Amino acid sequence: MKHHEIIRPVGLNTPCEEIERTCSHAQMYRQCGLHPDHLILPLDAGSGRTTFLEYMTDRYKEAGVMPFISGPDDYLEIQFDGTLPQLRQAFAEIDAAAVYTNAYGNLVSMDISALAQHLGETQGVEFLKNIKMVCEHACVIFFVHAEPTRGEEKLLEKLCDSVDHIKRLTVEPYTRDDLCKLVIRSVEDFGIEIRQEDRFRRDLAKLPPEFPIDTVRDALTCAESIARFADYTKFVPVVDPNSLVSMLNEWNDEQKRSEMR
Repeated sequence: MKHHEIIRPVGLNTPCEEIERTCSHAQMYRQCGLHPDHLILPLDAGSGRTTFLEYMTDRYKEAGVMPFISGPDDYLEIQFDGTLPQLRQAFAEIDAAAVYTNAYGNLVSMDISALAQHLGETQGVEFLKNIKMVCEHACVIFFVHAEPTRGEEKLLEKLCDSVDHIKRLTVEPYTRDDLCKLVIRSVEDFGIEIRQEDRFRRDLAKLPPEFPIDTVRDALTCAESIARFADYTKFVPVVDPNSLVSMLNEWNDEQKRSEMR
């Protein structure tokens, strides 16, 4: 049952289209007991990984692509640091998450970039052995850097040799327009109303190039800055194009003070 509106992430068009295409075949997965493909996404940390994972979970759950019956956690997020103890602990956590079944069968996201430096060590061997078993039950999203290193490419080759039904996707860089949309969505998520929204969007897109909105983190920081200039005397806080002017003026003043130090 759908309890809330499922909102498509800003940007990430190719991965989102893959999820939507999978959901269009949900009946096949249900009736045949098949698992959707595991995915490899070259996407840096702080660029919408969790947002994408939440979208994937909501869409798969709504469409019935996966049953989500193995435990109370619909998904797990794991970031390997490259050490053997942490790797073993991570796989133990996956095993422990299977509360209602013998193996965890929901969604798992893994940042595997740090393991690329340990391919020839015990970490690499144990990872490839354990991940094959995890992938027999769970659906896994593997994250690496947006521009994978040579070591990451070698790790991905070994991963694709070890795991069946795994697909590597491309991730287009966020455009300035994408990042501005993310700023606006984040401002609205704060419960703030945007007045003169068309002009606000245009003015936001025209902020000088040196004003940092180059990454997802920049966009979220910008939204937080805009929120500071909302009119909180209203029942619903309000921002408008003048709020952008105030924010930019403060930023320029801080830049000048920084140059004088």
